[in-house]
Amino acid sequence: MEKFFTERDYVDAEIVLDQLSVKTNCFDKSGKVVNAEYLVCIDDDIASAFYATDMYYQIHQTYGYYPTILCVGGVGPLSKYTNDKGESEGQKLAHVCKTLGVLSSHIKVLDKGTNTGLNCLDIYNEVANKGWTMIMCVTKRLSLRLKQTFEYLDHQYPYQVNQFSLAKVVSSTFYYVPEEAVEDMMQIYNCKGLCKGVMLFSEIASIYDRTKRYSGELQKPLDFDITREVAGAALRLAKNIR
Repeated sequence: MEKFFTERDYVDAEIVLDQLSVKTNCFDKSGKVVNAEYLVCIDDDIASAFYATDMYYQIHQTYGYYPTILCVGGVGPLSKYTNDKGESEGQKLAHVCKTLGVLSSHIKVLDKGTNTGLNCLDIYNEVANKGWTMIMCVTKRLSLRLKQTFEYLDHQYPYQVNQFSLAKVVSSTFYYVPEEAVEDMMQIYNCKGLCKGVMLFSEIASIYDRTKRYSGELQKPLDFDITREVAGAALRLAKNIR
């Protein structure tokens, strides 16, 4: 059954995403990209692969070498239906990167994780103790959850993550989160455009709830206060969408 959203719903979704997302910080004041040896694309949205490939070419043009792209994600509840049979999110992201010209030797697939925490743990295990810089190339809707989860890994997995090693990795991790309008996020290839956007609006409606519920448990507590405007927009969306 199709659900149609009002102009108010679109405005509320933009309000939530505007504050509850990570801002791009991988460029200096002149617009030069940081010198990163690792790029990360992650999730069931291949837009992340587009972003990582963009950075891949920018870094080569700026510094003369190609970084390694980590394509991250297992077989999720949506991707098991939308990807080729048995294809993980990481494999699909890798396929898109290759189609866009990235060499196979510059790609590593990390697809054993079944949730955000385990995906972040795979990333940490790959880059820890190497002293290299990394750029997370992610969508707005995933960015805050990813960042807060990644920076709290030593709490979620205390026997697998060294807090001092994690602190070094976090200090050399940057984010590339291009601006996207809600309409731009609603694509068929990531399921978010199905049923007139129910999948996307449902995910956006959950960002506030997840941030509050998992703060100090699975995610690092926010270092800013969520405004009443954002909380109100999130609660209105949650009323309309399961």
